[in-house]
Amino acid sequence: MPKIAIVGTGLMGTSLALALRGSQLLNLEVVGTDADSGARSGAQRSNAFHRMESRLLNAVDGADIVVLATPIMAMQELFEVLAPHLAEGCVVTDVGSSKKAVLAWADQYLPDSVDFVGGHPMAGKETAGPENAAADLFQGKTYCIIPSVKASQRAVAEITTMVEAIESVPFYISTEEHDSFVAAASHLPFLLSIALVGCTSGSANWDDIARVASSGYHDLTRLASGDAVMHRDICVSNPEPIVAWIDAFIRELYQVRQLLAEGENLDSAKVLDLFVQARVARDKWLAGDYGSRSRQYSPHQELPTFAESMGDMFVGRKLLDAQRRIFRGSRDGDRR
Repeated sequence: MPKIAIVGTGLMGTSLALALRGSQLLNLEVVGTDADSGARSGAQRSNAFHRMESRLLNAVDGADIVVLATPIMAMQELFEVLAPHLAEGCVVTDVGSSKKAVLAWADQYLPDSVDFVGGHPMAGKETAGPENAAADLFQGKTYCIIPSVKASQRAVAEITTMVEAIESVPFYISTEEHDSFVAAASHLPFLLSIALVGCTSGSANWDDIARVASSGYHDLTRLASGDAVMHRDICVSNPEPIVAWIDAFIRELYQVRQLLAEGENLDSAKVLDLFVQARVARDKWLAGDYGSRSRQYSPHQELPTFAESMGDMFVGRKLLDAQRRIFRGSRDGDRR
């Protein structure tokens, strides 16, 4: 029976387990483990996993796929500890929000017999923990797939199969693009939320401001309620792209500031045009009209077909290899 081990049973790990168990993948064992006994207990109550292990090495023993769903800065040690104990042909992936450091650690510690394919589902909640997990968290959401340089086609296909099984949309992207794009679309919004809370709550008039704060303030500060450890690790592991996007935002905000600081010469038409442009751009994004282009993973050879990937993972490698040997033998016999 194919086995997926999920290391980390918080919001993302437990949601992934729920999604996999609710998918159409048959005869699949989903095993979970977490260093935090509270997280293990919460995940156990969710019935997301077939089995929960308190020991890391027991959880990953014989696993076909190992998913790291921990804070990013915990992954380096995990790679080092897991490396000697992973089965030959195992595929390791993660759900972390930055990739440069993670891929570097995978390259440093994992043996050649193990493949690493980075992953990042563009989904989540501001509320953490297994008690907030949901089987539909990933449905219809983009799931970034970032293969390591050494990753085999089979490994990429297996992670793609897993992503499609939970009804996410695979999006193949390079490390540099991923870390820059998510810095703009995910990390920057969190930091803006943090800055707004800091700016307003630090005011001497905060008690009165809080009374008039309503839905707009609530929506813009929602992300500040997110997992502090997770976001700390994101910023520590991806500082350069985040700083670049902060600088870009400061320039944009300063232009607005200059426009509004013109006093009697303030041009209301320019102000209106600024707001209309932003509304149009957001409306297009909401409608999916943003000039999207298809991204295909293009290694030196073609990826296995979806059926081959499914067969490789869920029929069993030994059986599939035997079938292929028989098939090749019959073709060779035909040639003779």
